[in-house]
Amino acid sequence: MSPEPSKSDALMLVSTARIDEPNAVAAFLASIPDSEELGALLVTKEALNTRAYEDESQTARFVISDGTTVTCFTVTDITIDQAEMITIECEKSDAWSESAFREAAARALGP
Repeated sequence: MSPEPSKSDALMLVSTARIDEPNAVAAFLASIPDSEELGALLVTKEALNTRAYEDESQTARFVISDGTTVTCFTVTDITIDQAEMITIECEKSDAWSESAFREAAARALGP
């Protein structure tokens, strides 16, 4: 069994788009695998909070929208357990701004 990636191995990317800008949403969705269902949800312009994990690439995506903008926090080189720990930290502190998400992820992943 391989060791868990450490916090220093994880890479975090953040992308945001305004839902009322079709080109921006198309570019946003293009960076997310299997995003057809997400695109359909965004069209409703309702608030949403969802996440997905890809085993092969060890990548977690956390997507949140207030119905006006949508943001995706992508964290690479983490295990599914680490992704779940990030989710728990974010939910505990309602950490969905970029800075709050980064802090919650740092708490979840530890040193």
